[in-house]
Amino acid sequence: MPPTSTDTDTELFASLRDGAPGALDELFRRYYVDLCRVSVRFVADGAAAEDIVQETFTRLWTKRLSLPPDTQSVGAYLRRAVRNRSLNYLRDRKRIPVDDGELPELAADLEQQPGARLESAETRQRINHAIDRLPERCRLVFVMSKLEHMSHREIADALDISVKTVENQMTRAYKFLREWLGVLVLLFCQYICLN
Repeated sequence: MPPTSTDTDTELFASLRDGAPGALDELFRRYYVDLCRVSVRFVADGAAAEDIVQETFTRLWTKRLSLPPDTQSVGAYLRRAVRNRSLNYLRDRKRIPVDDGELPELAADLEQQPGARLESAETRQRINHAIDRLPERCRLVFVMSKLEHMSHREIADALDISVKTVENQMTRAYKFLREWLGVLVLLFCQYICLN
């Protein structure tokens, strides 16, 4: 029986292992957008992220006979595959940063937007913007830790750096984000007081 949109992810994964192309199509529809978001956080390039996700699904099809039979969390499996392929993309292009980079100036961007409203979607967008402004290695470590839920050891192994370097990068990221959010709150309070 061909897979349907009401099948669970686990059922689709089993159908995929059995060679049902419809299962691949349905998994693609369910996960493509989310997986592109995962990849773009690593590679910071939308077109490259789409290519990475498409390559992941292509590889999923070609390697379907060797897929693990007991995969209960298909979403986590696909995220891990995209994460690894994104890291390979960076490594192949020698884009995994080896230096710490300089932290950007904080107040300049925010002073241009003193009337910004602190709604949750807008706040999330500003936080994402701040994360994107972190130096490359700092951003990569932060994304791997906080958005991909990787341990410091896993990050160190993936980037071929020490655990201490991971900890230092996380400290830098937290410091920058804390300062950035502090400036944002201060400017918001000034805006409220003036109106």
